[in-house]
Amino acid sequence: MTNHIYFFGPARKAALRLAVAFTAALLPLAAATTADAKPRATTLDRPSPATAMWGLEAYPGITQAQGLADGQPAVGGDTPLTGSGISWQDDARFVGGQTVAFDGTSSSLSASPSALNTAGTFSLAAWVRLTDTSVSRVFASKASAGQATLSVGYDKTSDRWQVQMPSKTGKGGKVSIARSTSAPQIGLWTHLAVVHDVTARTLTLWVDGVAEATVGNVTAVNDPSGEVRLGRGDTTWWQGNLANVRAYDRVLVGKDFTGWLASDPDSGGFNEPGLLQPWQVGGWNFEAATPCYEENLDPTLCSAPDSTAFGRQLALTQGAFIASDGHRGSSALALDGTHWIDDPSDPHYGEATREYARTQTNLGEPQNPVWQDGPVLRTDQSFTVSTWVRLDPAQGAQTVLSQDDVDRSAFRVAYEPNNGGQWVFAVADGADDPATTYATAPATAVDQWHHLVAVLDATHRQARLYVDGTAAGAVGLNAAWQPRQAPGALLVGRSTTPAGPDGWLYGQVDDLGVYQGVLNEADVQRLFTEQAL
Repeated sequence: MTNHIYFFGPARKAALRLAVAFTAALLPLAAATTADAKPRATTLDRPSPATAMWGLEAYPGITQAQGLADGQPAVGGDTPLTGSGISWQDDARFVGGQTVAFDGTSSSLSASPSALNTAGTFSLAAWVRLTDTSVSRVFASKASAGQATLSVGYDKTSDRWQVQMPSKTGKGGKVSIARSTSAPQIGLWTHLAVVHDVTARTLTLWVDGVAEATVGNVTAVNDPSGEVRLGRGDTTWWQGNLANVRAYDRVLVGKDFTGWLASDPDSGGFNEPGLLQPWQVGGWNFEAATPCYEENLDPTLCSAPDSTAFGRQLALTQGAFIASDGHRGSSALALDGTHWIDDPSDPHYGEATREYARTQTNLGEPQNPVWQDGPVLRTDQSFTVSTWVRLDPAQGAQTVLSQDDVDRSAFRVAYEPNNGGQWVFAVADGADDPATTYATAPATAVDQWHHLVAVLDATHRQARLYVDGTAAGAVGLNAAWQPRQAPGALLVGRSTTPAGPDGWLYGQVDDLGVYQGVLNEADVQRLFTEQAL
């Protein structure tokens, strides 16, 4: 069986660069076998990468300067961003990161005119977050001596995303306009892409991977001296955030958004992450975890380290154990309500315990950590949690994962004995609203390992639950649900109610992954298949 490697989060950029270099090394394979043989060239039909890429984010391992640099200097020439008036907003797209913010009046960034030729075939893609809809706003444009040859943003009159391209830089030309069918949602991250096909003479606007509008008979123009601008148009300014902006000299297709598999006919034999891939913000496989004898001893004990660059930890409570029989024969977090010590002479022998784990962030230096409880996920944006679990059904209702919000859980992934046993993804409407949305799936043989994935799709207002790679269906969020950031820690092994902690887990948890964004159905199935090996 072939293992397909798929990259998420910060590994994505490094993986792309490595693969581009690897492809380049393979290309000159032509050789004549006889003196009169014609040369033969072997090429890989891999989708060409972005010609320019600007992250606009800083996080562990990536500085603010690197966030403004061109991530693809070897592909389309080095085109870094410069500008003024921008700020760096903490936790704007994910907890523990910084994202460029635009003030809506004067802040902007620009890149070399060579970064985008609007007269030719091109695509421009970006994650955008709009925080004000009082006026029309442009987040990306291409300047010219007259009017901009490309403007992408929000149109106040229609309350839609909009892209427009004129046929000439001066007055009197035709202006091609494509508008989305969906209305922008203030404060929510949305992925937008503009595709100009000069051969087909079409202009298409993609919203979250869906081609919502296409116009034909497009005549485009380019000013070779006009800079690429982010955060402004000719007279309008963006208020909000931008991230992961990419320019291409080709047409984007559906697989560019969802991702390419090596087995796809047009992939060239490569796995490529899609533009909509969520960002992994936490990962715990418990291989380097330590069981908890007493919480107030050495602070390096009683913890499970994070495998991502964010370097958070899961702090374990007294009695929590690290077992060696995880779902792949590796380590797993074991919670059973009794201290793990097996020495009858030890004072903790047979002690009843309340066991769970909670996420913490280091506020100090790596060599002198200062750990503080805190969130991993932005619950006011789309997110995904993935884990393996097995439990003792005789213990009744049990919570696998949750995140605290004041005096209750903002969400929880749990087992409930109702209806013959069911897995539950429960999403609370708000800190003061007891109404809850439930996505459920039948739970059988829960004393065996099962893979659970829960997805909150804030844009489409859906809760989704997957069990062992299979979708249980999407459930619409209650009408009362509104995006809200839960300030508490991510918990493993219990939930929170106004009456106090509840839903203690009696079982094991392994391979916990936490993502900011939506993991699609194909990637859930792939993740299950890869981790089941």
